[in-house]
Amino acid sequence: MPQAPLNGAERSLQHSFRKSRFFNGLLMAAVVLAAYLPIRDLPDRRQLPERTMMLNFQPIALPATPLPLRLAGAWVMTADDPRFGGLSALAVDGGRFIAVSDLGAVLRFDPPSNDRPQIAISDLVEGPGPVGRKTSRDAESLVRDPRGRGWWVGYEHRHSLWLYDDGFAIARAAIPIRRPDWWRNRGIEALLADGDGLLALAENGREAIRVDSRGIHRAQLESDWDIADAARSPGGAIWLLLRSKGREGIMQAIAPLVPSARGYRIGRAWPLPKATFDNYEGMVIRPKPGGGWRFWLVTDDGHRFRARTLLVALDLNAQKNARR
Repeated sequence: MPQAPLNGAERSLQHSFRKSRFFNGLLMAAVVLAAYLPIRDLPDRRQLPERTMMLNFQPIALPATPLPLRLAGAWVMTADDPRFGGLSALAVDGGRFIAVSDLGAVLRFDPPSNDRPQIAISDLVEGPGPVGRKTSRDAESLVRDPRGRGWWVGYEHRHSLWLYDDGFAIARAAIPIRRPDWWRNRGIEALLADGDGLLALAENGREAIRVDSRGIHRAQLESDWDIADAARSPGGAIWLLLRSKGREGIMQAIAPLVPSARGYRIGRAWPLPKATFDNYEGMVIRPKPGGGWRFWLVTDDGHRFRARTLLVALDLNAQKNARR
């Protein structure tokens, strides 16, 4: 049956829909751009002493969790210190979480199960460039040194890896690491211990970089996503925290890292539950006492309106683990 021609009112309505979709796309693109303005737009700050204070956990609801993940808990975190926020990377040390921030701070904090959770915040005094300058202390990745010498921190803007002692007070080594096509605020987003060396993953999702005593070796990473962080499962597999920015906002997922003929590729991705302005930047995976894994995720508020610092727990059961 031939399609009936549109009348004037229908053509006007169709044109309005097109314009609405166009302007909605522009609005969402503006929101995404505002969420990712370079950190150099933030003011510099003076060095502050180490402080320990109460950490507040406010339970919240998130959208339905896509299977096979199960939401075990989600909390908004707040603390009374100007350095709190902008969290990137996540690790566990002695039963406490540890994170670094784009303000050049190290944050050690209790899990929400603690009756009186506390957080200790200290500055990364040593590092690339002057202390207090945002572009010289934009810490984005973190991993314990595989040789037991302390912690490695990866910096953007001044693309480099720095080895610190256990207290992050003394820098023991520094390795410049960058590519000519890297943007100033899109460098190493994920660090993993890999044998006696490190595996560094670039935010652009196209490079996996092995760093060891023999030098720096680059491999291709096949991915349509950006990299936000990475973590090893209790069984030794590498999982990636992924991010994609588009007209619909910030989409995020987790997926295994799979070896390929050219280097690595991304396995099956599972979407993460989140609100519009939530931006996951850190991940660590822990075993559960009854079997299975728990993915702990932390968000970066970007020091921006309506964004939150969240701690989120997602469980993956043992059967699903065995298939990966």
